[in-house]
Amino acid sequence: MKLITKNTTFRSLFLCNIFNTLGGNLFTLAFLVYTSTFPNSQFYLSLSAFLMVLPTLLNAFLGSLADWTKDKRRALFLTSWLQTVLFVLVAILIEQRTLTVFLVCVLINLLDELLTLYKSGLELPILQARLQENEIQPAFGLFQGSNSLIEIVGKPVGLALLGLLSNSFANLALINAALYFLSGLVLLESRKFLAIPILPKKFHFSVKEVLGQIAQVFKSEQNSALVLILNVLLINFALNGILALIELAMIKFNPFGHNYGFAITAFNLAFSFGVLLSSLLMKDFFRKKSLSFMLSLLGIMLAIFSVSLLKFGLLALILLFAAGYCFAKINPKLTSLVFENAPKEELAAIRGGISTFFSSASALGVLTFVALANIIGVENTFYLIAMISLITLLPILFLKVKKIY
Repeated sequence: MKLITKNTTFRSLFLCNIFNTLGGNLFTLAFLVYTSTFPNSQFYLSLSAFLMVLPTLLNAFLGSLADWTKDKRRALFLTSWLQTVLFVLVAILIEQRTLTVFLVCVLINLLDELLTLYKSGLELPILQARLQENEIQPAFGLFQGSNSLIEIVGKPVGLALLGLLSNSFANLALINAALYFLSGLVLLESRKFLAIPILPKKFHFSVKEVLGQIAQVFKSEQNSALVLILNVLLINFALNGILALIELAMIKFNPFGHNYGFAITAFNLAFSFGVLLSSLLMKDFFRKKSLSFMLSLLGIMLAIFSVSLLKFGLLALILLFAAGYCFAKINPKLTSLVFENAPKEELAAIRGGISTFFSSASALGVLTFVALANIIGVENTFYLIAMISLITLLPILFLKVKKIY
C-alpha cells in the first residue's frame, strides 16, 4: 500500500486502472443484458462473444504500436478521451434497438478493448522507469487485486445500478464515459510524472522476433525457456478448462445438494478470493520462490482438485481457493521477469506477446475441455486434466535430475 501513497506515478496509473476496469465491467454486463432483449438473442450473444475474443489475439501487435509511440504521455490522455467520446456515442445510439445499432455498439466495444490494451502497453515503460526492482511484484499484485475485487463486486453492483436507472443502457454508457473522462483527468493532473525519455524507433512488427524476445526473457529463470513457456501454457490451458467445467460438474456432483446457483457462486468466489488475498499479500512466503516452483505447485493443486471435485466437493472448494492464491503469484512474477530483462523500447510488444499466447491457451482450454465433457463425460475429462496438470512437473524434474548428474 506504500506504493499508492508514496509513488505518484503508480498512484495515477492505479487510479486510472480502477476507473477503466470498473467502467468496462459495468458496461460489459449492461451490454449482455441489452443483447438479451433482442429476438434471437442467442445468436447476438454468440456473435458478440466471438468478436470480443479478437483483441487478445492482437495484443502483441498493439504492444509494438505502444512501443513505437514516441509521446506515450500524450497518447494516454488522448486514448482516455477518445474512449469518453465513444461511449457518449453509444449513449446516443443504444436505445434504438436495430441490428445496425447493435453492430455499431459491438464495434465500439471492440475498439474500446483495443484502446485499453494499447493504453496498457503505453503504461509499461513508464512503470519500468518509476518502480524499483523490489516494487514490481507488489505493484502488479495491487493491479491484479483491484481487478479481482472489481470482478467480485462488479456484477451485483452493475445489476443494482441498472435497476436504479430503470434499465437505461444509455445512462450506464454515460457513466462509463464519465469514468474514462476521470481517468484522463487523473493522467493530466500527474502529467509531469509520466514523462520518460524514449529513443525514437521505426514501427516494425514481427511475430518471429517477438517469440525470440519472449524466449530471452524466460531464459533468465535459469531453466529451459521452452520448458517454462510450455508449462505456463499448459497451466493456463488446464486451469481455464477447470473453471469452465465446474458449471457442468455441479449439475451432477453438487456438494450443496440441489442448490446449483449457490454451488457455482461458492466455487467462483473461492477462486476469486484466493486471487484477491494473494494479490494483496505479495510479500508472503512465495515472494522469493521461482516461477518454476510456483508452476509446479499449481500443477499439483490442479491435479488434486480435479480428482477430488467429483467426490469430495468441500475439500475441492478449499483447494480451488489455494489454487487461486498460487495462480495470483504467476502474473506478477512474469511481469517482473519482463521488466528486469526487456529493454523499454520493446517492453509492451514482449508483454503483449506473452498475453496473446497465454490468452489463446486459456480460450483453447475452455473449448477443448467443454467439448470433451460432452463426448467422454465430465468425470473422465477431469481425470484427463489431472494428468495434463501433472505432466507440467516432468520437464522441471528432468532438468533438476540433469543438473545433479
